[in-house]
Amino acid sequence: MTKVKYTLDKIEDGQYVFLEHQNEENQLLIPAAEINVEISEGSIVLISKTDLVYEFEVLIEETEDMRDKVSNLLEKLKNEK
Repeated sequence: MTKVKYTLDKIEDGQYVFLEHQNEENQLLIPAAEINVEISEGSIVLISKTDLVYEFEVLIEETEDMRDKVSNLLEKLKNEK
């Protein structure tokens, strides 16, 4: 079973839109009905598929680190103006 790292980009029209980590050209669309964990936009998750069921592992620490980096970059950009 292969696990692939994705970032949840958005939730749109009942679909979760995931972008593959480090290769954002690859998208994975999963209907909301197939999501069995709480995932918010910007979350980094490992996703695997067994038979017809997706399995999710939310990478909490990695998600928090990325959110901190983005927040710091935004703050830095605000201060440059």
